[in-house]
Formats: sequence, structure tokens, C-alpha cells
Amino acid sequence: MCLNIRQLNVEDWALWKHIRLEALKLHPEAFGGSYEEESLWTDEEFKKGLVKSDIFGAFVDNKLVGVAGFFIYGLQKLKHRGMLFTLYVKKENRGFGIATQFMETVIEHARTRVLQLHCTVITGNESAIRLYQRHGFQIFGTEPRSLKVGETFHDLHLMVLKFD
Repeated sequence: MCLNIRQLNVEDWALWKHIRLEALKLHPEAFGGSYEEESLWTDEEFKKGLVKSDIFGAFVDNKLVGVAGFFIYGLQKLKHRGMLFTLYVKKENRGFGIATQFMETVIEHARTRVLQLHCTVITGNESAIRLYQRHGFQIFGTEPRSLKVGETFHDLHLMVLKFD
């Protein structure tokens, strides 16, 4: 397996669109966005997403098999904080350490830009919680009924990794 992780650029918008919509469709409880809403986005909106955030792609044999996003909060008082979002690896590519390499890549990227990195995770997603904790993230709170998918509510753990 030849794995390459790199930041996606605007020319990668169609790849980003495809995998983002796949993630939303297959795991609606894991993301704040919804397939129903984002499937209506224009191509320009997907391109803008690649400009306003740093989206990393994992390529196996030149095929995109996973993504992870990072952004810095825009308000002056929040610019010391970054957010890890949309960590997703296709089912058939799980178990090969791709998520771990994503974490290492995003953490190193964030470390030079912010003082702390945040993420959220569904309370029942034990494997993701363990992954984040192995990389130094700590749960600092739980937001009850944070997401509503259909008629089902999901609680989110709020997690942080402090660099200082």
C-alpha cells in the first residue's frame, strides 16, 4: 500500500465533493453537515471550502480514501484555536493506520498556527475517542443533544489538545 497524505487544492474540488458527500450519507450522526443540504451545494461552494479550510487527503495508489479538515477560528479572540473536522476514512481502508497518520499530519500543521486544537466526537464513537486521546486530546465537556438526525439525538464530546 502506497499512502500519500497531502493538502487538497482547489483543483481537487470534485474529489473533495465526492468523499465529503459519501461521509455525510454513510455516517450522518458523525458530522454537523447533512447530506441533504450539502448535496445541493454548487461546485463553487465546494471549491470555497477548500480555500477557507485546510483539507488533507489520504491517497492510496493515487486514489482518495480519506480526508481530514482544519480551520482557524476567524474572530480575534478565538484565533489561538483551531478545529479538526471531517476526519473520515473509507471503510475498506480502515485498520491500516490512515487515521493515525491524519492525526499526526493535522497536529503538526496546527501546531505551527494555533495554541490549541479542538474537535468534537459523538459520545458513542469509542474508536474515534481512543484515537484522539492517544494523540493527547482530552474531553473537557459533553454537549447533550448536539446533533439531531431524523428523530434521534446525539451527544458530542468536546475535546482539546493544548500545545503550550
